[in-house]
Amino acid sequence: MKNIKVVLLVLCSILFLNSCSSDDDNDNNPVIPTESIKLEGKWIIKEINFKSNVKAWKSETFSDVMDVFGWAPYMFESASGVEFTNEDYTDSQTQKSGKVFKLITGSSYGGSGKVYWIWNQSEDGKVFEVVQFNSQMPPYDFSMSKTSSLEETTLDGKRVLIFTTTLVSIDQDRMDESSNPMTRPKVAATATFTLVETSGEIDTEVSPNLKLNGAAFKLPEQIDPTVVTKANLAGTAWMLKIGSKIYDPGFATQNPVLEFAKLITLYFEDESVLKFRYSFPMGIVSTKETTWQYDNTTYIISYAKGEGAMESSVMKFVWKASYQITDDVKSLVLELQEVINNAGQEAETKLDLSTVSADILKREFTSVSADDVSDNSTTVKKDNYTVFTK
Repeated sequence: MKNIKVVLLVLCSILFLNSCSSDDDNDNNPVIPTESIKLEGKWIIKEINFKSNVKAWKSETFSDVMDVFGWAPYMFESASGVEFTNEDYTDSQTQKSGKVFKLITGSSYGGSGKVYWIWNQSEDGKVFEVVQFNSQMPPYDFSMSKTSSLEETTLDGKRVLIFTTTLVSIDQDRMDESSNPMTRPKVAATATFTLVETSGEIDTEVSPNLKLNGAAFKLPEQIDPTVVTKANLAGTAWMLKIGSKIYDPGFATQNPVLEFAKLITLYFEDESVLKFRYSFPMGIVSTKETTWQYDNTTYIISYAKGEGAMESSVMKFVWKASYQITDDVKSLVLELQEVINNAGQEAETKLDLSTVSADILKREFTSVSADDVSDNSTTVKKDNYTVFTK
C-alpha cells in the first residue's frame, strides 16, 4: 500500500509539473483566438483569388460594359480597398443594422457619403458578412456572405487579413437567357481576399491582383467600338449604304481617279483574303479576290485591284477605316486617302484626288452576312444607289 501511495504521489507531481510547463509555453507563444482579430480600419485589397463559379471570359475583349455587367471579377477589379468602420447604422427601408462598411473605388458611389453597406461579425469572431441594402444600387451587388477562414498575419510590419467569402456573380453559362443585364441568372462565386491594413488614403487608381484558382487571371480588355482592328474586321462582310453614289460611265472613257467609287461590297474572308464586288460598264457587278493589309496603329486599309493576270494595270486603294454605330446598326466607314496607279511598278503614280467631291471620298458600308455579298453576277440596283458617269 505504501508503495502504491508513493507511485501516485510521483505521478501527481509529474502531471503538475507538465501542467506548469504547458502554461509557461502558452505564455511564451500565445495563440491569438480568432475573435481577437480587429477588423476596424482601412484595408487595401491586395489580391482576390476566385475559386468557384468563375471561369475565363468568352473572349479577350469586349466593346460594351453591359457585356460583362454583374460578373464578379469585373465588379471587384474596380475596388481598391475597403473600410470597416465602428459606426452603427440601421437602414430605414430594410431595417437591417450593423456597422458601416465602405467600398473604396474610383466611382461616385465609393465616395458619395451615402451608406450602401453594413458589416456584422459573429460573436465567436469566426465569420463576418457584408450586406448591400439595395442589390441594384450600386449597379452591382457587392455583398459578401459566408465569410470565414479568417486569418491574420503580417507583411513588412503591416497587418494582413485573409478570408474566404461568397460573392454574387452572373452565371456565365446562362447569361444569354436574358437580354437585360440586370436580370441575368446569378450564381454564388467563392473567392479568397487578401487585405493589407493602411493608415493613409487608398489610391483608387490601383486595382487588386486577380487570380483564378491561384493562377494569374487577366480580364478581357474593353475596346472602343468605333476603332477597327484587323482581328475584328476579319470575317466581316459589308454592303455600300443605300443611297450612295456609284461610278458607272458605261463604255465611255473611264476616269481612273473615280475607280474607288465603283465599289459595292467588301468581304474580309480572313486576315489576308479580301473579296470585293464592284460595277462594270452597263451596271454589271463582278467579284474579285485580292489580299489586304491593315495597320492597327494608323487604321489604314489597303488592297490592290488587278493582281494576277491584271498585274500590268494594278491599282492600289488606301483607306482610313472606322466604325460608326447608330441605333445598334454598325457601319464601316472608309475615307479614301490615296489611289495609286500601276502600284509597285516603275510607272507608279499617286492620282490627284483634289477634283473629287468630298461626299464620295467617304464611303459608308452597312454590316451584312457573307451570303449577301456573294457573286451572283447581278446588275447594280439603281433603286438602291445613285449612278453617275463623271
